[in-house]
Amino acid sequence: MADALGCNAVVAGLAGVLIGLVSQIVKNWRRKSCEGLSVWLFLFMLYPYLSWLGYGLCLGDPYLCVPQTMGSICAAIILLQFWMYQKKDIMDIP
Repeated sequence: MADALGCNAVVAGLAGVLIGLVSQIVKNWRRKSCEGLSVWLFLFMLYPYLSWLGYGLCLGDPYLCVPQTMGSICAAIILLQFWMYQKKDIMDIP
């Protein structure tokens, strides 16, 4: 029963990451912009992903590690996109 629930949790976690975050990454890439998104949202999203990943690694629990790894990577990519696509005039401010 625990394995079935664990598999379900992995599928649900990956679905949220792969549908939501990956589609946002693609949209940002196509627009070359993160306009309308809050950098704080993704900073605060990355922290729990990394926290749960660390916890899953301590437990040796792949049901926690797999979706949290994907979520951490996707949130980090979006944060990288904020940096890459910021306006040049913002980058020129000392």
